[in-house]
Amino acid sequence: MKIITAINEDEWASITHIATTVHLKKDQLIIRKGDPGNKEVFLVNGIVRGFITDENGNEKSTSFFEEGEFMSTQALRTKKGISLYNYQALCRTKLLIFDSKQLKDLLSATKKLSEIGKAIKERELTRLMNRDDCLMQVKALDKYQKFITYYPALERQISQRYIASYLGITPVSLSRLKKSMIVRTDNN
Repeated sequence: MKIITAINEDEWASITHIATTVHLKKDQLIIRKGDPGNKEVFLVNGIVRGFITDENGNEKSTSFFEEGEFMSTQALRTKKGISLYNYQALCRTKLLIFDSKQLKDLLSATKKLSEIGKAIKERELTRLMNRDDCLMQVKALDKYQKFITYYPALERQISQRYIASYLGITPVSLSRLKKSMIVRTDNN
């Protein structure tokens, strides 16, 4: 669900007037793990991934955000306002950055804007449930099929290594898995 499609131009203008526009290059970090956070982020265009780095220096993708989505507060930080993850632009990206308190106050100003705030929270809950559903699958093939169900546009837009790390497999395993799917399709 794209939040922006649920509101009219005047409502959107009332939200964006309190935002700062930021342009990012591919691979640029928006937020680093451990950074204090009092900002909310809306993706005007582009793709952002959340990730952690394990003790061996390996990056593990934890989330993906697409054009027209808010990167909600639950995904960005702890209750004390500290970022839990790193967030990286996977292509040229345009963001709207909001002060958390200003946006929260604005989203509670009217019933329609409150509905937008509720939709943002519902979208985040759905994203987390989809991630759990995807990763709870035992077989890598099942995980991958869930991923392409939940993120159909990302398959061709981002590096396969990010998808593999999200699924908890190596890029080589993902490549083999995709080849086996093609063979199965050709045999049917």
